[in-house]
Amino acid sequence: MKEFQNRGFVQQPPTSPLLLFMLQILMPGVFQICPLLSLNSNLFLSAFQSRRRFLSSTVAVASLFMSDSLQTGGRSSNPANIRWGIVGLGDVTAKKSGPPFFKCNGSSLVAVMRRSPGKAAEWAQRMVPGGQCVGYDNLDDFLRHDGLDAVYIATPPGQHADICRKVAAAGKAVYVEKPVGRCAAETREIVSCMEAAGKPLYTAYISRAYERTQTLRRLLREGYIGARVESVEYKFQGNIVPHGFDKDSPPWRLIAEQAGGGEVMDIGCHIVDRIDYLCGPLMDVDGMAENKNSPFQQVEDFVSLQAKVGPSSWAAIPSEGATVACEWDFSGTSNETVDEFVISGPNGCIKMAGMSPSLPISVYDNSNKLVKQVEFATPDHTAQPLIQAVTDDLGGVDKAPFLSFGDNAVRASEVLDKILDPYYGGREIGFWARPESWPGKH
Repeated sequence: MKEFQNRGFVQQPPTSPLLLFMLQILMPGVFQICPLLSLNSNLFLSAFQSRRRFLSSTVAVASLFMSDSLQTGGRSSNPANIRWGIVGLGDVTAKKSGPPFFKCNGSSLVAVMRRSPGKAAEWAQRMVPGGQCVGYDNLDDFLRHDGLDAVYIATPPGQHADICRKVAAAGKAVYVEKPVGRCAAETREIVSCMEAAGKPLYTAYISRAYERTQTLRRLLREGYIGARVESVEYKFQGNIVPHGFDKDSPPWRLIAEQAGGGEVMDIGCHIVDRIDYLCGPLMDVDGMAENKNSPFQQVEDFVSLQAKVGPSSWAAIPSEGATVACEWDFSGTSNETVDEFVISGPNGCIKMAGMSPSLPISVYDNSNKLVKQVEFATPDHTAQPLIQAVTDDLGGVDKAPFLSFGDNAVRASEVLDKILDPYYGGREIGFWARPESWPGKH
């Protein structure tokens, strides 16, 4: 992260000579290679003046090691080893979310599953180093993999509920792709299923864990827009699914039975959850959805939302009562691409791209003068920070404040239901099976 503002260097405390001495005892080879680390003779003499002093020093150094371990979430001394499996090996797992399961600290990817015969084994051989990851074509066989601790579900949402029931019955923890269910009722059903099994459910709202999201929280707390949030605005115009697809075989993101709606279910849920995370839950939600310019799809291509922020204990700064206005336009009626997220307060505003993990954050004062800009490196795997946090939480070594669970997934689903309900004539479980009755189609 690079901030275009003068910042002083933080001086690190000097390394303890006693700590260096113990390292020389424990790892003499290091000091043979690096003579600059050698300790002077006075330290050796003082350390060996008496056995009591030496033992006392040893205890002190051990305390230092324990303190350092706690400060890093326990990963530096005895990392947990959570054995993960993945169900669903589509595009999302190739780069964004697959590799973190074998790259994160305390994590190993031991099994993957895809229904197409032989494809899971091919994926495991191609993607996972070490040759220890097993590919399965059958979910039941996959869940019986020896030592499997937790399952990442990366299938389209239409398959989430059935898979979660089997994962719960097998006694595994689950990390499931957003928006979890195809409607709020199905999301609540999935959450209840895992609660009944006594197993944790984590949800893949990965933008919570982005460095730029955490930087945004810090900027809010540092008062750049004032003491409170007054408004949040978001506008998206463009497509995540290119136009021109085969009308007889649309992508799953445009099939209500698989996605629960149109493209807003895939990317709009991220914005709704991020506003919830930064400011608080959305209340008094209103909005609309329509199909403006997509005759080859049954689902909506335009959605708008208006709401107010409700009370919460987790908002970065006071935000209750702030107005929220969002718009997602996937209709393709304009060639202009827009992706802008704006949080405003009494002293200015913060602007950023809503769907990018790495584009800059810009801070403006009340006169619309740029006062600060923060840039970010593009991460290799955008889901890795949240997957690391989930793995740490499962291993009992750390609990990140940005973890995403079933409760916030339910809140996001309820907001989406509210604005999509008029289009579908209800958002009960199974609404996707009655397209002839959707008011928005006619």
